[in-house]
Amino acid sequence: MELIGVYRVLPKMRMTIPKEVAERMGLKEGDKLVVYYDEAKNRMVVEKWKRK
Repeated sequence: MELIGVYRVLPKMRMTIPKEVAERMGLKEGDKLVVYYDEAKNRMVVEKWKRK
């Protein structure tokens, strides 16, 4: 895992995905993301939704 930066949580609990990350993940408007929460490490992991 690579640290890209530190970002603020915006009003209404929103977070902006940095352009560099979006480009590396191949994200475009309308894509779905899956969010996991690791309680033991107090971490959030975000993945691009992939249909099987």
